[in-house]
Amino acid sequence: MKMNKRELRKFADPGLNFNPGDGLLLYKEIEYIVRAAVKIIAGKRTLAVYFYNREKSAENCCIPEYALFQLKDDYIALQRTDDGKLKWRTSCIDNISEKYGSFTKKCAFYKLRDEQIITSFCGMENSTGFDALNKLQTTVMTDRLIIKQKARDRAIIERMRVIPAIPRDFNDWIRNDLLPHYIFYQYKRTKKPIQGYCTACCRDVLIKGQKHNASGKCPGCGKDIIFKAKGVAKKLCDRITVQILQKTAGNEFAARIFKVKHCLNSSCEPVLDIWENARLFIWRDESNIICEQSYFYDYNKGLLTKWREGTRPRFSIYQYNFECDICGYLYVKNLDKILAGTVWQYSQLERFADIDCEPLEVLPYLKGYLRYPAIEYLVKFGLTKLTSHIVYGKNEYGGEEIINTNGKTFRETLGVGLEDLPVLQKVNADINQLELYQALKKQGFRADETLLAWYKEQEISLPENILIPLKYTTPFKIMRYAEEQFEKLKNLVKNYGYRRYFNKSAVLSEYKDYLSMSEKLEYDMTDTFILFPKNLQESHDLASKLYDIKKASIFNGIVQEAYQGLLEQYSYKKDGLTVIPPKTSKEIVKEGQKLHHCVASYVEKVAKSECVILFIRQTEDIQKPFYTMEIRNGKVVQIHGQNHAAPTPEVNKFLEQWKRKKLPPANKTGAA
Repeated sequence: MKMNKRELRKFADPGLNFNPGDGLLLYKEIEYIVRAAVKIIAGKRTLAVYFYNREKSAENCCIPEYALFQLKDDYIALQRTDDGKLKWRTSCIDNISEKYGSFTKKCAFYKLRDEQIITSFCGMENSTGFDALNKLQTTVMTDRLIIKQKARDRAIIERMRVIPAIPRDFNDWIRNDLLPHYIFYQYKRTKKPIQGYCTACCRDVLIKGQKHNASGKCPGCGKDIIFKAKGVAKKLCDRITVQILQKTAGNEFAARIFKVKHCLNSSCEPVLDIWENARLFIWRDESNIICEQSYFYDYNKGLLTKWREGTRPRFSIYQYNFECDICGYLYVKNLDKILAGTVWQYSQLERFADIDCEPLEVLPYLKGYLRYPAIEYLVKFGLTKLTSHIVYGKNEYGGEEIINTNGKTFRETLGVGLEDLPVLQKVNADINQLELYQALKKQGFRADETLLAWYKEQEISLPENILIPLKYTTPFKIMRYAEEQFEKLKNLVKNYGYRRYFNKSAVLSEYKDYLSMSEKLEYDMTDTFILFPKNLQESHDLASKLYDIKKASIFNGIVQEAYQGLLEQYSYKKDGLTVIPPKTSKEIVKEGQKLHHCVASYVEKVAKSECVILFIRQTEDIQKPFYTMEIRNGKVVQIHGQNHAAPTPEVNKFLEQWKRKKLPPANKTGAA
């Protein structure tokens, strides 16, 4: 019930006086003296509670500093500021003052009668005056919140009326096309066919050569299955996220997110739960800007509806939460119909979802298509990995742009010609494979799909790890040598249990460094003994020592000149760790010698500004080498500790904080 403020102002000062000899005026433990009265204001029986400043009242200034007006279903307070102005406050009695958190602890009733007036009005004669007021106001606040919540709920219910029904085959699509299928069987030691039960075709089949957790095909329906031995697989539970895009009203769409939980026990009885988890409304406004409005399903709260506006709260953005995940498999059977006649009619969204068959977010794709028209023909060519790079922006900390998203032709966009398309299509090249392919073309090489696939499989970070060896040998020999050396050196364990060659990419990186140092040491690069040493680790370390001696003094002055600028740009200190640049080339060499890695071979690159070498030190022992990292094109390309040790979790956490401070994200033309 709305209170009449104009009428309430007339009762802001009742004109009461205090007896100058009253001991309450001298009691310094309280700040305010309270008087109360019941009045008829604007035709309503109103409780008026007045709060007088004790010190001012003792000086015969009897004007209430606060006047609280209380109805059975509403309340409001009027504050008189130091300059004499009146200010309305809607806070409860304990928060009526900005000075105190528990205002009533600083107050005392002038007479017992004042307290009895309050308890009688509130209908709580057995409570104290302040408790009675607090309880009544709490009831009023609760009623206010309920009214507001119901109003919000009604608006949400009205918003949801435009949501259409789910297609009839939606559940069958989830069950048949997305969820994994199994064949359960009773284990027996026999070479004869045994009976199993297929969850795809829901019937008994004869199987042979089965193995628990192995993949195969059902001999009955031909679908891909996983074998599960009863007794070993006691209970299975698969969870996935799916979504459907539907037309709602006008030019608006709704992306509806569903969670799926599919459980199977040893008796092969499936339990499928599908529930809607979130809704995202998408539309274009009059300025052709893509707008969105998110809702999530609240399982615990709700008066009229459990739908809530906004995104689902989560404990931490760094921890996966199944309920908060809105990236899901897209139902594509209705896309032709709902996108027809819209700006997304030729967006190739259906083909994009079909080729990758992976969970995706719809909104970034729709936005990206309008911003980068190249997306359409990239998807038509089947290059969905490159499309994902444009849409979802994989390079967080920048670096050189591999894709020109403003290009009008295939060559302008990808930096290669249509004659290169078949190779890229065979591997569905991602951004790293394209970067390698571009670099190979510039050097006059043409990569086939075997090299590109191997490059991705081994997670090689830099094209030069391939380009430098290619100056002396063939792709096949590079791959074979890296694999042979990895098998030979993979168990080489250094201090603290770290492996120096933890994958083939690490082997290839050292091989590249070895060849670079060998060339500068004027080795015979046509000799296979030099090109393919039997033990890469020994040959690399020997070449590193010889090269350190040769070059330590050549670039010292250049490194010294760059020190101050690098210190201002990259220095950082937090959580007991510090990042600093080297002062001289000798420090870089010494770093490599102390940590037993090849950073000394990078002195020339540092002097030529091809890369930046930084030291990570423990703050308490700043002079002692700890970890070394290389920065190139605005991103960290490698980090090594003692004997090429990988960074610890503590160092990784520190580096993430350092990146956010010192390597701000570049302007990404590939981000949607």
